[in-house]
Amino acid sequence: MPLRLWLVMLSVAVVAATTPSALAQTSAVDRPAELRGGTCASLGEVVVPLANLVITSGELQGQTGATPVEQSGTVVQFGISDFLASPHVVVVRESPAVSTVVACGDIGGALNPDGTLAVGMLGMNGSGLSGVAYFTPIDTFANTLVTVLLVGGSEPVTVSATDTAGTGDVTGVVDDTAGAVKDVSTETAPATISN
Repeated sequence: MPLRLWLVMLSVAVVAATTPSALAQTSAVDRPAELRGGTCASLGEVVVPLANLVITSGELQGQTGATPVEQSGTVVQFGISDFLASPHVVVVRESPAVSTVVACGDIGGALNPDGTLAVGMLGMNGSGLSGVAYFTPIDTFANTLVTVLLVGGSEPVTVSATDTAGTGDVTGVVDDTAGAVKDVSTETAPATISN
């Protein structure tokens, strides 16, 4: 093999070994989740453990600034109606070694026309996490796929939206700290994204 080819291969290997990859997921997450009796204010016994939440590893695609999602999916041998018949919650703990609850969602709400149920997950104990637990009936409603998706754990972000005509008029502001969309003046204020 010619010396020049060896030098090129060596250079590529050195750069690859010393440059952190922007395309590899670096955050390690392993959060236990479970379905429990009770409410988020008064947790009961564990009914069934769920798969731990993780951030999918591998090569990132699309926009590099996309928000990572902690996620898990577990098929449980209960119907959604079983969790609605009495108070139940979805609970996510900090880690396998730390039992502090970092997110919780009381199971309830209106069923979607396809029989699914979405439950809001709120951060607890200052975790800054929030998300959704999604219940999908399977096997003629005898079993349920429980999907838990969480985001957060960082500083709040305020996003301003512009009108569809693209004039830059602000039509609404989503303020993560308040958790609501607020109507604001449609004067010619520029749209902004601030961290």
